[in-house]
Amino acid sequence: MSTTTGQWPQAITLKDRSDVLVRPLEPDDAAELGAAIERLSPESRYRRFLSPIPRLPASHLRSLTDVDHHTREALVAFDPSSRRGLGVARWGLLVDDPRAAEVAVGVADDRQRLGLASALLCLLLDRAKSEGLREARAATLAENGAALHLLERFGFRRTRSEGSVMEFALALDADDFCPVSGRE
Repeated sequence: MSTTTGQWPQAITLKDRSDVLVRPLEPDDAAELGAAIERLSPESRYRRFLSPIPRLPASHLRSLTDVDHHTREALVAFDPSSRRGLGVARWGLLVDDPRAAEVAVGVADDRQRLGLASALLCLLLDRAKSEGLREARAATLAENGAALHLLERFGFRRTRSEGSVMEFALALDADDFCPVSGRE
């Protein structure tokens, strides 16, 4: 998988040699974001939102697209020809620590295990660091092996476990915290 550097959109070539584009999410993306979330399998929705949600409420969808690109950021990956949404990575500042942000990544079922989550997380963490954030935090289900592997590869360390939810943190002070395979 490879990424280009520079302005948006960023072109990414996945492991299957398909191309996707990534750019900051905008409010006009709400309809496609909602459709993309509905296309996720029930298991993928459960893993992304840490609860079973058959359909995302309109108020939650509005909050997901309400980003100012400074205190809340979201990057969307999409198919360059169909414009279909394929993945989203986001962060939001934590109320109790405004130099830290909670991060989350979701990828369409048919694009999982192709390096898209890694590429999105690399770009997202770069954005967080450029905004002066010092730490990224993440939460995932203990049974979500793919997410645990992703976080481990990026160097996140486990900070807490409560029930089936595990929490992680990553200091953003390194020059390059993305694993090599996230930058191929």
